[in-house]
Amino acid sequence: MLTERIKMLKEKQNKVKPSIGVERARLATEAIEKHAVEPPVLQKAYMLAHILKNMTIFIQDGELIVGNLADKPRCAPVFPEYNSEWIVEEIDEFATRPTDPLLITDEEKKELVQILSKWKGNSFEKIVERNLSEKSKNAEKSGVMTIGNRDCGTGHLLPDYYNLLRNGLNYYKEKCQQKIAETVIDCREKAEQVDFWNAVIIAIDGVGELARRYSELAAKLAEKEKDPVRKDELLEISSNCKNIPLKPAKTFMEAVQFVWFIHVIINIETNGHGISFHRFDQYINDFYVNDLSKGSITEEKAIEILQCFFIKVTDIIKLRDKFYSESFAGYPMWQNLIIGGQTSDGKDASNETSYLVLKANKGVQTSQPTASLRYFNGTPEKLVEEALKMIQEGMATPAFFNDNLVIPIIMDKFGVSIEEARNWGIQGCVQPCVAGYSDGRPTVGYVNLLKCLELALHNGINPVNGEQLGPKTGELESIDSLEKLKKAFYTQIDYFVDLMLTGFNVVGAMHALREPAPFASMTINDCIEKGKSVQSGGARYSESGAFICGIGNTTDAIAAIDTLVFKKKTLSMDQLMDALNINFKGKEDIRLTLLNKAPKYGNDNDYVDSIAADIVKHYRKSISRYHDSRGGKYVVVIESQSLNVSQGKSVLASADGRFAHDAVNDNCSPVMGRDINGPTAAVKSVAKLDQKNAQDGCLYNIRFEPRSIQGEKGRQVLESVIKTYFDNMGEHIQINVIDNETLKAAQKEPEKYRNLLVRVAGYLAYFTELDKHVQDNIISRTAHVPS
Repeated sequence: MLTERIKMLKEKQNKVKPSIGVERARLATEAIEKHAVEPPVLQKAYMLAHILKNMTIFIQDGELIVGNLADKPRCAPVFPEYNSEWIVEEIDEFATRPTDPLLITDEEKKELVQILSKWKGNSFEKIVERNLSEKSKNAEKSGVMTIGNRDCGTGHLLPDYYNLLRNGLNYYKEKCQQKIAETVIDCREKAEQVDFWNAVIIAIDGVGELARRYSELAAKLAEKEKDPVRKDELLEISSNCKNIPLKPAKTFMEAVQFVWFIHVIINIETNGHGISFHRFDQYINDFYVNDLSKGSITEEKAIEILQCFFIKVTDIIKLRDKFYSESFAGYPMWQNLIIGGQTSDGKDASNETSYLVLKANKGVQTSQPTASLRYFNGTPEKLVEEALKMIQEGMATPAFFNDNLVIPIIMDKFGVSIEEARNWGIQGCVQPCVAGYSDGRPTVGYVNLLKCLELALHNGINPVNGEQLGPKTGELESIDSLEKLKKAFYTQIDYFVDLMLTGFNVVGAMHALREPAPFASMTINDCIEKGKSVQSGGARYSESGAFICGIGNTTDAIAAIDTLVFKKKTLSMDQLMDALNINFKGKEDIRLTLLNKAPKYGNDNDYVDSIAADIVKHYRKSISRYHDSRGGKYVVVIESQSLNVSQGKSVLASADGRFAHDAVNDNCSPVMGRDINGPTAAVKSVAKLDQKNAQDGCLYNIRFEPRSIQGEKGRQVLESVIKTYFDNMGEHIQINVIDNETLKAAQKEPEKYRNLLVRVAGYLAYFTELDKHVQDNIISRTAHVPS
């Protein structure tokens, strides 16, 4: 049951239409104009401090956790240092675009255009664009790949909340002051270190000013408040903000408020995403248990505080352009919060707060944060049962992660001990990192596997426009075996991997030079010790995740060509290509042959599954030849978000029987509707990708028909599917339990289904906020009925 407070706050949030805020752009521009002579790290610190000292703040009726991202709830601020020109170009479309619309008034448009005109040619995206090769930019336009992280900060952090909460920010300020006092500036490197430490100090002072402003606002509201209960709440908020985050947290409510302040301020500073809460139950539980023992809190009150926190997290959204709003539909921010798992000595780490998180999540049902559960053989059955009940009820949360695979992955990719590896958390969707020590960037870009295969079948020529897009890998008549097809296909992959990674190294280098984030860097260990931002390699562990998209369709297409053309000779290559070139018009018999007479990924068929695994293995080998701009590894991510819809639009008809421009499969899941041998076969197929090669994660969506998994027996089925997947070394699984009738009804009458949550990719979204193309893609996913 929800309290009246939470009902009111949730209802209020549901009524808010997402909008664009101009205030941050105005304040950021003022700060840069004043501090333009400073080096970038100090510019960014002064900018953040100016924003925090002058931004509009408010406390809504009933709120227990305070702090806003922008001057309105659910409002996307503008970051002119990252973007300017495309915002002006698209400004009249934001309110009416089909995916993730954002309201903006005529007055706001006028002011924003005026502000952004000062940044023309000087925003980060334009600076990077000038330094990217024409081949890279052309490849992006074709849909064969993307180069990420050009329109926002690097994000994807797991702050060391455990020590932040127990030290307070003044501790980090004093560390910086001590470093400055000990340093004699006798070279450029030391001068840059001192600049970084000064930047951290300036940022912390700005944070202290923001907390002071909230403390004073709460006290003023308390003076006017007639309700004695609310008056006491406001006085407690005032007291909390007077103490934290400069000083250590003392209570459960202070700890949650502390975490929220750090989180929202990093978002204000960086425009990043994937900024996550890692092992929330591990660093919060001591505060809860201590308050409980004193009698100063109850379980019900703690749940209500967490629900207020979840509502605040859902308020965070960001401005994306037309392409990325469709590719990342549903206003996602990938703010992951994980519970459970193991202690450093391998014992069960679940605690009282693990259950609080699930209960709070179950009650409030917000789209953020993305709740996840770390699972291993010692995870309590009670915790698993609570999580599965939520899945059964159609909440699509939590997601499940496999300790037995992730811990060895962490040890391998970072070279850490098993004790350190056990402290892993998820940043973003499925990317595991060591909490408090990592700067992982799963933002490199996406390689469109099906487009690479299309190019291999056309000797590198893009059939959409006839240009030579990829390398020449052989005329069609020379490709007469699976080995030759794979060689041509892998050569295309390697070519676009090179364009993508060399391009992303430009992006990474420019982030270090022009867009360091001193406050965010302070939250990651070793940055202060080194005197470096995370963008410059300040974190102990640095890596960059490179995505592949369309593994299911591509695997099915290769299997169809090998089976029907090379082996059985049911079709000639000319017959196949003729049918593809005309989008199967008048060739439905060929399309049905491709669909029905060749094996499909997702059905526990070793032959076709091995093709998929080999693609992943080759992709890992291809990207392992490179290092990122900080010297970190490039690692594989099998994930698409809703980019599977966008990238599908760039590919003509394919040999798996897919029509031109249709979406490709989502993430690492089989192609929608083709995993027909049941959920156990499906999870075994996906696990056979050999996911240790996907060191930055492998996102798997699976959907069940609700009537088939009811009651205790249904929970046993779900748990059996998860265990089977994890026993076969799958990393991550997230489960939608919903029928097509409900989804289609929500399309027709969205106002009646405002709280309907679905898993899109590594995030939850309100179904009614999704573009229809994405909604239809979710509806088309196989709804499994266990046998």
